[in-house]
Amino acid sequence: MAARSKTFALPWFAHSDYPALLDLFSDSDMLPATYDAWLERAKGVERQFQKAGLHISKTWIRPIPFAAWCDERNISPDQVARLTFVNEAVRDRLESRRH
Repeated sequence: MAARSKTFALPWFAHSDYPALLDLFSDSDMLPATYDAWLERAKGVERQFQKAGLHISKTWIRPIPFAAWCDERNISPDQVARLTFVNEAVRDRLESRRH
């Protein structure tokens, strides 16, 4: 959840990046094997949050920038890292709009 808002940062992946992301993620066994299955699940999560009154910010995770971000912080590229990454991106976007 981004600070001072009801915006939920949702990690989003491009179809073409999905195989590389699965190779990168340390917890890829927790994700669907195919992009189509992942997309169906992600859209379901998106609908649930929207029904709860949250604004969704789909935030792209691309293999090279995400790997670099994890390396800079010496953290595993897992679900916690993905959520931290997208929440930081949304927070930064919201902060930049205020200035």
